[in-house]
Amino acid sequence: MMARILVIAPYPGLRDLFEEVNNDLKKDIHIEVGDLYRGLSIAKEMEQEGFDIIISRGATARLIRKHCNIPVIEVKISGYDILRTLTLVKGYPGKMGLMSYFNTIQGADAIGTLLEMDLSFYSIDREEEIKQGIRKAVEDEVQVIIGDVITTSVASGFGLNAILITSGRESVIESIEEAEQVAFYTQKERKGRRFFETVSRSFHEGVIAVNAQEEVQLINEKAEKFLGIKEEQIIGQQAAKIHQLLQFDVLFSRKQASFETICKLHGEDFVLRKFILEENGEIVGGLAFLEEIGEVQRMESRIRQKFFAKPMQARMHFNQLVAINETLKEQFELGSKFSRNDSPVLIYGEPGSGKQSLGQAIHNESVRKDFPFVFINCEAYTAEQLEAELFGTTGGDEKAGAFEAAHNGTLFIDAVGKMPLSVQAKLINVLQESKITHVQGDQSIPVNVRLISAHSCDLKEEITAGGFREDLFHMINGATLTIPALRERKEDIPELVRWFIASFNAKYGKQIVGLRPDVMERLKAADWPGNVQQLKNMIERICISTSTGPFIELAEIMDILNDLFEEQTPIGLKGNVIDIENKTLEELEKEIIARVLEEEDYNQSHAAKRLGINRSTLWRKIREDNVTG
Repeated sequence: MMARILVIAPYPGLRDLFEEVNNDLKKDIHIEVGDLYRGLSIAKEMEQEGFDIIISRGATARLIRKHCNIPVIEVKISGYDILRTLTLVKGYPGKMGLMSYFNTIQGADAIGTLLEMDLSFYSIDREEEIKQGIRKAVEDEVQVIIGDVITTSVASGFGLNAILITSGRESVIESIEEAEQVAFYTQKERKGRRFFETVSRSFHEGVIAVNAQEEVQLINEKAEKFLGIKEEQIIGQQAAKIHQLLQFDVLFSRKQASFETICKLHGEDFVLRKFILEENGEIVGGLAFLEEIGEVQRMESRIRQKFFAKPMQARMHFNQLVAINETLKEQFELGSKFSRNDSPVLIYGEPGSGKQSLGQAIHNESVRKDFPFVFINCEAYTAEQLEAELFGTTGGDEKAGAFEAAHNGTLFIDAVGKMPLSVQAKLINVLQESKITHVQGDQSIPVNVRLISAHSCDLKEEITAGGFREDLFHMINGATLTIPALRERKEDIPELVRWFIASFNAKYGKQIVGLRPDVMERLKAADWPGNVQQLKNMIERICISTSTGPFIELAEIMDILNDLFEEQTPIGLKGNVIDIENKTLEELEKEIIARVLEEEDYNQSHAAKRLGINRSTLWRKIREDNVTG
């Protein structure tokens, strides 16, 4: 009888690879995507649906094995998987480290030696050791961590670049064969857990339970940490011996349902909540919850994010921003310095150049990193819509705005030069008073927000054209950064491509290790008007369209590259070609502007779009050159 196999893939690419393999093997396999506790949740939900065995990978497999009765097979990291990954990063100029379990480290060490790569190795025995290992890697000035899903996830949180060792076809086939061999194992019975123990582990607060005699019956790990005491030291002891505020006699005598206060433990502030437990009108015990003040503040931010706006998670860190180009390096160094204070920042750069990524990095290196990062683009709304999105509304359609959602965090305003003058006036008042008032409202709401603004060109042009207020410019221009266009820093392209491939390998289950030199030269020859975002989209298209690797060949992507160069042909004129003989550049520019204006019925917005410049620049050129119809 064919075994029913449940696959919990920690990343989407592994799901796709299992599906591809099973198209050939025709096994009874059901595949879900879920990492760590999400994967465990899926496994627990489906545990009673008749599956014989579970296949997963890494820390997710070990977590499921610990908490499920069904046998679990782990997709092992093979030598082929390590070889593909190390081949991809070979030649990277920075310091690299590999963090995994001892058996993986052994294989990587041997392969790294064969490839003549200088790698630092960080061996772990348990998931709890990962953060300590990452901190050691940071101290060792490692810039790239290679490892499994949980290792790379933790490394990214510390601002390191991370590359996942993706599983290959051979590892997937081996795991399926092993699963079939052990599918006959009977389900293991697990000891039942006491209800309060299960509940206590689900809380992020410290939990202490006492009986009617105020004797401690349960304490979870959080409470042990907060109180600096171990469970075995206090079970059965009077709660008041831990801290006088844990006394329950007053609540019990008054039958007071709950009590809340602020207390100090080892110099830190906590919220203490106490509740009585009753059964049939009789007090049977009490519960105490200890919660860090900082966690309460973070919860407030999460509530704001859920109900007030649509914040964007700030994922980028400075170490993850690619900068081989010296000019860009200098800008990133300045950005890192600016992140240490709270002054407003103005970022210039063409669309797609990475302004938002730089804003995220500044946020993630600031004291506001644990609070929201909210993004809003002025070009996406009308004047009325933008005012409502920024400041919120009162009335039948009441909602909070971006300033409230970004409270204690960072608000990133893109295309700030396109902000209507009416909204600019209100923004000035908010920046001066640190308070907002809803549209059609009259109540002032305090806000504490760090402002990062961005625009595609110098705002001084907008000021000259009368489209931007000079007083607002000085308020948002506490520090200025400029990101050069990708065509001005083509030395960054190989490094950008490397990281894009690593990302898409994990996303699509590919095993691509790089581009052939002739492909890279074609990419460097392009102008990239859409900058880094266009390059990323192109590499994703290439990765999806090509085979699984190991190298992307020029012949198989010629159609894609031809499309790229065709997209870059200049915008033509609708009429006859302009005669360029014996004319200066200034004369040609004047004639082209005049022709486009005529063809667009003198609609300056349409003409500016055709010419690839903003409306204020076109207005200035018309005035300077006296271009008329």
